[in-house]
Amino acid sequence: MLVKHLRFPIVILFSLAAFCPLLADTPRANVLTYHNDNFRTGQNTNELILSPSNVNTNTFAKLWTYTVDGYVYAQPLYVSGVVIPGQGIHNLLYVATEHNSVYALEADSNKWFTNGVLWKVNLGSAAITPTNAFGNRYNGGLYTDITNEVGITSTPVIDLLRGTIFVDAFTREVSGYIHRIHALNITNGNEQPNSPVVVAASIAGTGVGSVGGVVNFSAVQQIQRSALTLAGSTLYVAYSGYADTDPYHGWVLGYDETTLLLRPGYVFNTTPNATTTAFGTFAGEGGIWMGGGGMCVDAGTNLYFETANGSFSVFTNGSDYGDSFIKLSTTNGLRVADYFTVWDQATIGENGNDTDLGSGACMLIPDQPGPNPHLIIGGGKSGKFYLLSRDQMTTNNTHYNASGGGDPILQSITNQPAPRRFMTGPAYFNGSVYYSSWSDKMKRFAVVNGILNTNPTSTGPRSFNFPGCTPIISANGLTNGVVWSVSIANPAILAAYNANDVTTEIYNSTQAAGSRDALPIGVKFVSPMVANGKVYAGGEFGVAVLGLTNPSLNWKTFHFGINATNTAVSGDTADPDGDGLVNLLEYALGSDPTTAGPGSSLAAALVSGHYKVSFNRNASATDLTYVLESSTDFTTWSTVLTYTAASGWVPSGSASATEAPPTALPPDQTVPVTADLGAPSATAQFVRLRIHR
Repeated sequence: MLVKHLRFPIVILFSLAAFCPLLADTPRANVLTYHNDNFRTGQNTNELILSPSNVNTNTFAKLWTYTVDGYVYAQPLYVSGVVIPGQGIHNLLYVATEHNSVYALEADSNKWFTNGVLWKVNLGSAAITPTNAFGNRYNGGLYTDITNEVGITSTPVIDLLRGTIFVDAFTREVSGYIHRIHALNITNGNEQPNSPVVVAASIAGTGVGSVGGVVNFSAVQQIQRSALTLAGSTLYVAYSGYADTDPYHGWVLGYDETTLLLRPGYVFNTTPNATTTAFGTFAGEGGIWMGGGGMCVDAGTNLYFETANGSFSVFTNGSDYGDSFIKLSTTNGLRVADYFTVWDQATIGENGNDTDLGSGACMLIPDQPGPNPHLIIGGGKSGKFYLLSRDQMTTNNTHYNASGGGDPILQSITNQPAPRRFMTGPAYFNGSVYYSSWSDKMKRFAVVNGILNTNPTSTGPRSFNFPGCTPIISANGLTNGVVWSVSIANPAILAAYNANDVTTEIYNSTQAAGSRDALPIGVKFVSPMVANGKVYAGGEFGVAVLGLTNPSLNWKTFHFGINATNTAVSGDTADPDGDGLVNLLEYALGSDPTTAGPGSSLAAALVSGHYKVSFNRNASATDLTYVLESSTDFTTWSTVLTYTAASGWVPSGSASATEAPPTALPPDQTVPVTADLGAPSATAQFVRLRIHR
C-alpha cells in the first residue's frame, strides 16, 4: 500500500488484516452470583479454553497470586468487558474480604493498573475475633468460627445492567455492631445513590427476643453467611446466628435494589413465635447458613432455602420452621408457598442438638424428563441428602411425617459410608449431580427421569477435610467438562476431574515440584470460580489465579477448539480463514483467525514532521517478540524498536513507542501502538513489522 503525505512517499511493506474488537459471536462468561446462576448449579458452560486435555501439570499452573488484606470466604465474582474510562476494556475480578474490603482486580494479568488493582474500597472496621461480644456459646465464651476478624463473609452479587455490586458488611462501631448493605459502582467502587443502608427489620411475633409482640433484627446476634441473591428487582439477604448463640433467628429481607429500601411485606422470620416456655433454652434459631450457598430462585422468582437447627411448630398450627426446606413466594410480599421438614427434626435440631439440616446448601436441578421435571436437592449434618419436587415437595402435601420413620418425598438418601455430614453444596452438569461431604470423596450421581441413582457412577480418590467441598463445573456446552474443588489445608489444594469420570484427579495443585502451584491457606466453605480460561481460588489473605502456561495454546484453544493442536489448522503458518494473514500474525495483532479481515491494521503517516507508524499488539501474546524495522532501499533493514513482555518497547536510537488502553479482551487483547520514528531520513522510507517467538 502506498501512502503519500507531503513530499515523502511512505511505503508499508505488507498489508495486515483488521482486528476483531469484541468477537461478539463468541460467548464469554460472567460470574455475577454465587455458583454461577440462581439455580446454584455451579456450571459455567461457556468455557472455551480449559478442558480435560489441557488441565494437567504440563500445561496448567498457578500464574500469580493476588495478596489482599483479609481472609476470602466469599466466592470471587467476574465481569467480562468492563469499560474503564481512560483505561480501556478489561475483564475484572471482584474479591471481598473479612477486613471489609472490596477489590476490583484485572482478571487476566497483574500487569495492568497498579499491580493489577483497579480499585479497592474499605467499608468500615471489621469485628475483631476472638471475642466474647457475640457468638460466645462455645469455646470458653469466645467466638472463634471466623478468626482474626468478621467483615464481609458472604458472596456479593452483581447487577450488570446497573453496573452495581451489592455487599453486606458487618462493622464494629462506637455504638455497637452493625450490618450495612452497600451498592458499589463496579467501575470505580463508589457508593451508588441511596447506598449504604443500615440493616434493620422487625416482624410480629412472641418468640424469644421479642418485645411487645415484635421480634426485632439484632445485628450482633445475626451472621450474614448465605450468598446474596438478586431476583427481579429485589435484593434478598439471609441471616443466621453467630455460633448458635441465642437469641437468634433465620431472617430473609428483601430490598428494592435501586432505593435500597426494605420492601413492605418482604421480611420473613423462620421462628418468630418460638418461646422458651414451649421449646426451652434453645428456642428460636432456624438460621439460614447453607455452607455459604445462596438461596435458589426458580423461573417464577420463588425462593428456596434450607433452615438449620431450631424450633418447629408449623405442623401444630404454629409458624416456626426449623430443619426445613422452604419455598417462599415473592409475589406481593414473602409467604411460605410450600415446605418440607425432616421427620427427625426434634432429634437433630431441637434442645441444643446440632445435627441440623441447614448446614448444607440446596440446588435446583435443571428441568428433567419424566413425571418430576422440577427438582431441588440438598443435605445436612445427619449425612442424608434429599430430593424433592418443587411443584409439590411432599406426598399429598403432608409436609412432615409426624409418626416418624421416613420422609414423604421423592428420595431420602443416606450417604455411604455413614455418617458423612453435608456442610457444603452440590453442582450439576449434563445429567449428573456432583457432591462431596465432610471426610468423604467427590461423587458423581446420575439423574434419570427425575430420580437420583443412589449409587454413584464414579468416586474420586481424595477425602476432603472439614467441611468437605462445594464443586464447580467448567465446560464448553455439554463437552469438555471439568469438575473443580478446593480442599482446606495449608496450603489449600485445588483438584480437577474429568466430569465424565471423577475416579482420577487430572490435576491437583500439589503435583508440581517446589510448591509451584501453592494456594493460600484454605478457609472453610470456599468455592473456586472459573471464567475464560482461568481458575480463581480464595483463602487467607489471597486469591490464586491459575490457567494455561502457554499463551499461544490459550489463544489457539479459544479460536480452534478441538483443532488447537492440529497444525494444519492452528499452526503458525496456517491461514484457515484465507485472508492472507497467517495464524502467527493473527495472534500477534489480536485478530480473529477464523474470519477473514477486510483491510490493514498497519498504517503510517507524517505528523508534525515525524514518521509515525500505528498497529495493534496483542497484550495476551506474551511469548512473542515484535520488531519494527526500517529501510530506505528495501534491501538493508535496521531495527528501530523491539518489544518483549519482559522489557516492553526498547528503542534502537531515538525512536519511541506509546500504547493506548486495550480495546478488546483476552486472548485477543488488542493494544493500539504508535511508533514515532522521528524525522524521515530519506525521501523514501519503508517499514516492516516482524514477529517471532
